[in-house]
Amino acid sequence: MSTRKVEIRRLEGTAHDESKGYLEMKDPSVIREKDGSYLMYCSLGTSTTQQWVVGRFRAEHPAGPWQELPCAKIQGVEGREVCAPAMMLAEKDGKPLYQMYVQTTCFHPGGVIALATSGDGENFTGAAEPAAKPDDLKPEDRANVMSLYDVGMSDIDMNGKTYECMIYSGYRRVGCGDVYMSLREKPQEGAQTPWSVPALILKQEDVPFHNRPDKDNFEWGLEGVKIDKLADGAFLMTGVCFLDLPNEARGTRQRVFFAAADKPDGPWVPMRTPLAPTAYAEGAGENGHPDTIDLGDRLGLLYQERAGEGKPWHLRYTEYSKQELVAEIRQHLAAARPAAPVRGTAPGP
Repeated sequence: MSTRKVEIRRLEGTAHDESKGYLEMKDPSVIREKDGSYLMYCSLGTSTTQQWVVGRFRAEHPAGPWQELPCAKIQGVEGREVCAPAMMLAEKDGKPLYQMYVQTTCFHPGGVIALATSGDGENFTGAAEPAAKPDDLKPEDRANVMSLYDVGMSDIDMNGKTYECMIYSGYRRVGCGDVYMSLREKPQEGAQTPWSVPALILKQEDVPFHNRPDKDNFEWGLEGVKIDKLADGAFLMTGVCFLDLPNEARGTRQRVFFAAADKPDGPWVPMRTPLAPTAYAEGAGENGHPDTIDLGDRLGLLYQERAGEGKPWHLRYTEYSKQELVAEIRQHLAAARPAAPVRGTAPGP
């Protein structure tokens, strides 16, 4: 699979200015504006201090080059790690309405998914209530979830209607997350449409190549997840897992993963980790937190990568044939279905 490092054109004074702290890029989320250009929001900061802001960039194609814009200014959303945005673009009174779903923390309990909106794409105001919080979950799930983080958003067409899909990680303990999802029919302008009760759709133990939460080499949980409908009965989950490798491999275990389902609430069948980390002079490290971009018959994938533990995160890009992905999804779903009993034989115990 051919991938390329994304060219980033920084605003004057920020390209190599360590005092700004904006040296790394993670967690991209891309929307397409009416003029056809692409707008990317991402976590911008440094891993050493874990101080992040939400950066903004514009390009004519998701492969870049991306031109930096002034960072998003967010008021009314409080938390230790307000970053990793998931963007949606709507209209209000005939004008664009930028919707940012964003975590409030990822290293502490009590995190929620906040919603902030903007008319210009730069100045955002937080809603009075979170878009999602642990108390929204079913009682049996709520007992096991102390925090929500790392949200993904998408529109899904089903049965002649468009639904918004909100998906995020729910912590059993800090860093140990499973995947939860809510749906709602896409609201008409000015309407208030409630989200469905969140459903647990993928546990860490269900991903065979993911590290096990009960083992001493456990590093982190499932995160950075998004769902796309590629065809009727063919849904693709993109997300982040951590390979089940020894602790000595830390810094090389994070991977983008694919999973398949025939409907958004699953059951989800893990497929593979599609991207091998690039071999850099410093070594081959790890990749993660993808965003998907619909390009018609192709699916763009913008994701973060680094050359190993302690190395800075940057972005890379690749594309996939939707037709080939749909065929792969259907193959995995068919293989996962129980075999039909042979006629004339008695079922097993």
